[in-house]
Amino acid sequence: MSQNYEIIEVTKENESEYLPGIVNLEQLVLDKMEREGRTGQLFTTGKEGIHEYIDSDCNNVLIAVRNNNGREEQIISAAYITHGQTDFTYNDITKYFKCDESYQEYIKSKYPKEEFEKIIRKIYIDKICAYKYARDIILKEQGVQEVSTIMEKEKNDIFLRLIEQEYNDPQNQFHEKSEIRDNLNKYMSLYMKIVKKNLTMYQDFYWIDFEYLQKNSSRTIKEKDINSSKYDSTIETYDKILQYQKYKIHDRSHCPDISKYFGANTQNTVEIDTYITHPDNRENGIARILVFEGIKKSLNRLLKNENNKEIFLVSTLHEDNLSSKYVSEFFGLKDYLFVNRRNGRDRQVHIFGMKREEVPEYINKMEKKVAVLYNYNPNNIQITETERAEIIQEQMNYELNELQRLKGIKSPDSKKYTGYIRGKETKIEILRNLSAKLEVCQKKKVNLKKNSNPAGTGAGGDVNLDR
Repeated sequence: MSQNYEIIEVTKENESEYLPGIVNLEQLVLDKMEREGRTGQLFTTGKEGIHEYIDSDCNNVLIAVRNNNGREEQIISAAYITHGQTDFTYNDITKYFKCDESYQEYIKSKYPKEEFEKIIRKIYIDKICAYKYARDIILKEQGVQEVSTIMEKEKNDIFLRLIEQEYNDPQNQFHEKSEIRDNLNKYMSLYMKIVKKNLTMYQDFYWIDFEYLQKNSSRTIKEKDINSSKYDSTIETYDKILQYQKYKIHDRSHCPDISKYFGANTQNTVEIDTYITHPDNRENGIARILVFEGIKKSLNRLLKNENNKEIFLVSTLHEDNLSSKYVSEFFGLKDYLFVNRRNGRDRQVHIFGMKREEVPEYINKMEKKVAVLYNYNPNNIQITETERAEIIQEQMNYELNELQRLKGIKSPDSKKYTGYIRGKETKIEILRNLSAKLEVCQKKKVNLKKNSNPAGTGAGGDVNLDR
């Protein structure tokens, strides 16, 4: 490997050495993006957040460190790859692909009618009990005294007022980063996992409400079922809060078959969370290399769970952040929804899935891809010239298609504007470099063929950058 930097995984053991540098790198990148008018395209994780990533066994934090000619080492890039989030909280990206009626019909089709009726009744009652558990914790956190002595209806009224206050606030609107909303989902998931031991069903039937239950069940719910003296108030309040949490999906045209992702959940999904590169010390492909190393570790970890028959990759990005778009699509995350992820900050949520037996092949393919395109091959894997040519040509096709898309963007004022326009010149330079790589590869193929067959001939490859 020819690069003059070292890739390091940040762990509990070396955290004190590298954490301050990562925090500083985040701020440098954020400042540069804001100077360029790209506010809202990056949110720093911060010292505490990065520490939580490092401290968790579910996450990978990787950095690239350069030795500046004997001077102090400098962190030039960082990536956080995560999985195992709490269900239906802010960081659970898989939830967007399960929020419409087609998902409920999919779940319903898995059960005989009589069994389905029993299941939804039980899971709805469990959900109400989980809500009561979470509500009482949050009320205590909000400073409501002697929660255990307050009547059920009064607790529901107080809790609903808290939520409606946020929902009606133009600066909040009970968005996904709302502390109350995030904690409600976190505590409900905890209750379902620990008390009811029924987290899978909770995921499957998260969006069902009392109206849905009535349509699909012949039995009624009684006070004793949810251990509540005012069960009607509890049900009404929970269902109203559930409606407040509905997701807004602006555009699903880039994900034609959403059903492919119904099986994604927080236990079988890896999130490409954050990847940043020093604005004054960039290295070709370094963010993708770090992301690849993190993905590889997480995928191999998920393979250890035999229940994971499918494995998914997800990411979120600001619609105008083309660098994030290119990284996501580089790793195959080309299907996406355009959603209202939190108040005023819409996002694309990207996804890619594969069967567990396809994962080793995927890792092998990506390992060769970063080796050919970015000269990163620490394991010295063997790659034929034919494979090299195919990888380069595939990337050239992608870059050329993206260049044509960028050329079709008129201006920020045009309705055709769909991304951050600056970058056309960069794409042209990338294509020139790829074309040169392909020419070298073709020449090697010709020489190999001549050596094995003196009469053999070969052909080069050209690309027209001006079309």
